Amino acid sequence: MPTEATFLLAGLLIVFAATGWAFAWFGDRDRDSELPARINADYIKGLNLVLNRRTDEALELFLQMAKVDDDTLETHFALGHLFRRRGEVERAIRVHQNLLARPNLGQAQRDQALYALGEDYLGAGLFDRAENLFGDLTASDTVAISALERLVYIYEREQEWEKAIHAHRRLQALSGKKSSQVAHYHCELAERARRDGDLKRARECLKNTVSSEAGALRGALIRAAIAEEDGDHALALDLYEQVLDKDSQFMPEVLPALFDCYAETARLPDFERYIEKLVARDPSAASSIAYAAIIGDLTDSEALTRCVEEFVFGDETLAELVDVDTLRTATTEHKRQALERISSALRSLGLASARYRCANCGYSTRRFIWHCPSCKQWETLRPMQRFQLDSVIG
Repeated sequence: MPTEATFLLAGLLIVFAATGWAFAWFGDRDRDSELPARINADYIKGLNLVLNRRTDEALELFLQMAKVDDDTLETHFALGHLFRRRGEVERAIRVHQNLLARPNLGQAQRDQALYALGEDYLGAGLFDRAENLFGDLTASDTVAISALERLVYIYEREQEWEKAIHAHRRLQALSGKKSSQVAHYHCELAERARRDGDLKRARECLKNTVSSEAGALRGALIRAAIAEEDGDHALALDLYEQVLDKDSQFMPEVLPALFDCYAETARLPDFERYIEKLVARDPSAASSIAYAAIIGDLTDSEALTRCVEEFVFGDETLAELVDVDTLRTATTEHKRQALERISSALRSLGLASARYRCANCGYSTRRFIWHCPSCKQWETLRPMQRFQLDSVIG
């Protein structure tokens, strides 16, 4: 939210712009003459209002000063932008509609005013009106790329994935820039079809996800879920392992499903060896495996139990809450019961806390999502893979 200082600075800039126009205009006509008293008085009055923090009165005065001509168009756009940022979209709309009413407005200026009006509608939550305006501007010579970007934003907000795919492809063709967003749109369609029970449609959508690394990874997770629903646990198992091989940060999401697939195929000894292989290849993986095992309540695995035990004994914060030295020398049964109690407490703490954080903006949530609702970036949320023990001690 802009601060009062922001508005004061913007007001000063507008005053200077209007004054500069006046000096330039009247200076060209008669450089020896003085600035007309009315303009000079308006300038002084506006500056006084700004300095006294009477921003509403100052903005109204600036609007009156900025008569619509070729030299004050930018002042109008600045005013409209300032009104919109303040949340006064009706005023912003009035400024931009006033511009569009001019019969002699150039095409580039008209497109700029239409784009600004679309932003006003978007700020007011009038998505249909904004969509129509931005849609008309996709053929503009000056603002087509910006209009397509806003259309993509609208379609993402409205979860109109087919339209988002079409708009983003046009955007890529114009800008020459590629991203993983389109693959995520296809994944969204695939997940929607899977929830509706249309697995054939889901598989068709997934064919368009292999062109990017992000789409291939998310697509593999969806394919694994479909395979599980079809009863093909062997295929699902292979797909889940492929995901972990590419990005071990998905351990909390994948490990419970992977364990179930090994159990369904009567291959639990192979699961033990798989976990041992992961730890042997990367000893630091034991911590994330322990976290996933605790959150997923996975207790029927010796390999996972060893990871959990190592995590409990090695965590400095836990050592302040648990008598680790006594626990190390306890009997096997007593140690098992103690670890179960500790794991249960940690699981309750983990499920009650934010488990994922956006690497771009810091947004946190308890459930995994692919699209950050705060910064609107894709695939930036990652598991924290740690328990919020500081809150317990504090």
